[in-house]
Amino acid sequence: LHLNLQSTMQRTPTSSSIIGSILLVLLSVSCSVSAFAPSSSDSRSSSLSMAKFDKTTQRWTAMTEDEKTGGYGPFGTLIRFGPKPVVIRLLNPDDYEQGVLKMMATEGWDKQEAMGNFDAYLENPNDWAFQKIEEKKGGFKREYGKMPSTKQLGLNAVWSCVVVWFFYDLITGVASGKYPFEPLIKF
Repeated sequence: LHLNLQSTMQRTPTSSSIIGSILLVLLSVSCSVSAFAPSSSDSRSSSLSMAKFDKTTQRWTAMTEDEKTGGYGPFGTLIRFGPKPVVIRLLNPDDYEQGVLKMMATEGWDKQEAMGNFDAYLENPNDWAFQKIEEKKGGFKREYGKMPSTKQLGLNAVWSCVVVWFFYDLITGVASGKYPFEPLIKF
C-alpha cells in the first residue's frame, strides 16, 4: 500500500499558523491557570525568607518585600473580624506589625495568613487559642486570612446597617425627648 503521504503531510501556511496560534493560546492559558493554583510545596516559608528577630533592637524585622508590603489593609481587618482589631491596629500600628511578623516567623505563615490569625487573636484570644488546639487534634482548620464569602459580606452589611440605625435613632431620640432619659442611680 502506497499512500501519498507527501500531500497529506504538507500544510498550508494558514493551517500551520492556526495550529501555532492554538498552541500559543493553550500554553498561555495553562500558565495563567497555574499561576493561581496553590503551590505544591508546604505553606511554611523557608527559613531564609522568614521574619527575623533582632536581639540588639528586640524587634522583629521583615526579610523580603512581600513580608513588608503584603497582606491587607484596615478595611480587610474590619470586614473579617470587626471593629475591635481595627481600633487596636490603628492605635498601635507598630505593635500590630510586630505581632504579625512574630506569627510569620514562629508559625511559618505568609503575611496574609499571619494577619488573619493575629486579627482573630485580637478579636477573641480564647476562641483563637481553642481553634488552634482543635486544629492540632485534627479538627477543622479555619483559614483566618481568607476573604469572607459574598453572602457573609452581605449579611454583615445588613446587620451593620441595623445596628447603626438603632444607635442613631436612640441617640437622636434621647436628644429630642422622644425617649425620656432617667438615670438609674440618682445622686
